[in-house]
Amino acid sequence: MNSRHPGQFAHHSHGRRPPVAHKAGPAPVPDDAEPVSVPMRDGIRLAADLYRVPGDRARPVVLVRLPYDKDGVYCFMPEIARYFGARGYHAVVQDVRGKYRSEGATEFGLHEPDDGHDTVAWIAAQPWCDGNVVMWGDSYYGYTALAAAVGGHSALRAIAPRLTGSQLSTVLDRGDGTHEVEQTARKVYFASHYVDRDRYEWEPDWRVRPLRAEFEAFYTEIGRRSVNFDAEFAGPSRFVPPPLKALLEAPPIPVLYTIGWFDNCALWSWHDVRALARHPGWSARLHLRLEAIDHENHRLADAPIGPEHDHTASSEVLGRMLPRYLDPALAFFDAVLGGRLAELPRVDYEVCHGEWATAGEWPPASAAGSAYLLTASAGLVAESGDVSGEEHELTWTYDPADLVPSPGANPFAALHDRADLRAVGERSDVLRFTGEAVERDTDLLGPAALHVGFSAPAGAHLHVRLLDQGPDGAAHLITNGQVRIAEAADRTGIRVDLRDIAYRLRAGHRLVLDLTSSDFPDHVPEAPPGTDPWSALPGGPSPRTVTLGGPSPSRLVIGAARPESSKRPG
Repeated sequence: MNSRHPGQFAHHSHGRRPPVAHKAGPAPVPDDAEPVSVPMRDGIRLAADLYRVPGDRARPVVLVRLPYDKDGVYCFMPEIARYFGARGYHAVVQDVRGKYRSEGATEFGLHEPDDGHDTVAWIAAQPWCDGNVVMWGDSYYGYTALAAAVGGHSALRAIAPRLTGSQLSTVLDRGDGTHEVEQTARKVYFASHYVDRDRYEWEPDWRVRPLRAEFEAFYTEIGRRSVNFDAEFAGPSRFVPPPLKALLEAPPIPVLYTIGWFDNCALWSWHDVRALARHPGWSARLHLRLEAIDHENHRLADAPIGPEHDHTASSEVLGRMLPRYLDPALAFFDAVLGGRLAELPRVDYEVCHGEWATAGEWPPASAAGSAYLLTASAGLVAESGDVSGEEHELTWTYDPADLVPSPGANPFAALHDRADLRAVGERSDVLRFTGEAVERDTDLLGPAALHVGFSAPAGAHLHVRLLDQGPDGAAHLITNGQVRIAEAADRTGIRVDLRDIAYRLRAGHRLVLDLTSSDFPDHVPEAPPGTDPWSALPGGPSPRTVTLGGPSPSRLVIGAARPESSKRPG
């Protein structure tokens, strides 16, 4: 999944949905690219562009497999391929099966392990390849690198997936009776990129109920449907990646994961990384790069993003971006192929509003854990000593007719507008807990999670946002998490994973925690058990209660060490 044009995931529509703005087919093949046709094991042929470094020497090859047009401006692949060439790598950029110039059915996630294996095998057999293939990519074309690792061809020497995960777009089961709340982006994606081999740019009107009706109107308008979308409503979809177990069981190879602190796909990245870090074969080859970026590669240091920092706005800005974007992967590939991987840090991480640092593991061994109690006076108090106290309850009412708005205009570009969320805390359906202003800069490093007593009906959602409130009252997102509970909860202890953070709370700033039951339209609204949120009509309001104090107080934990078996080896 990816979002590099302004209309694809523009979630906040005002007024009625406009007609389909554009159907985008393949762009012309650049003059410096050599079109090639790569055979798959079932006879399907996939279209690719070969960018060769001048000369007759066989070289290592960077392979990128994507569904966004190998020649289009959408992902600027020609510029990326030329950058790889300048560093001594031939590049092959391929349209995945069923997209643009490649043959086959347009099916999300089904064929990438086999097609990745067969493409690597074909490249390794070419006279211009020295037998070494590496893969790089963002989002879905980062996922294809992971899928090719599942394919397991011996010529695939290393991968550098960015802003992605092996379970991309799926709803994760947390294994404790809760699931992640479904992001709306998967079905929007199927109605934009996985209708047919081209791309459709359109903008849903999220006021329409049921939600599915807007998509049905879109399909009627274009006169065709997405098989991938329809499969979402016919039982368990077959258009899902292989399970994480398939990656864990594949032959381990060096992997550099780049994770964005503000990436809405980071939950899938951390899901992989935490599992790989526990695996004896993969953990020894796992490297991390943790950046203060969103899914669109916008930087926190530049937020909000103006034209001078928007790489989609001009070739000049893109040219300045490419070294930051590509050099870490190229240094990783150079080290792998040169037998120097041990010389690289295991973890490079950027502290938000701070500096870059390196570590031998994540979280860093020097990182101190901290915990904060949620109090009945809506405070967030640093925990120290005895935490027993009187038990209290706080309640809000979930109203499906008045959902809490998502933080910004586009979940894939969270830093583009860097929304101020101070007003959200004034809503009656949001519980806001506010900490004391810190006296000095304070770094918060490591996994973050909320442990909370929660009472709600089956199917209820709990959305949690961790915020940074400045001296002027402005509140900006640090991280978030959400769960859907399968069974009715009565004062049940719920754990909400807020992923990992590396964040500097600057002097005079406060840590803020918001609890609510909706985050729309980035996530689907609640629906009763056994019903589909895309087809259901809104029900009536219902209460939600959190329990504070008592023998098991609700608390926010940041940076506490994981069990030894789950820590990343140094």
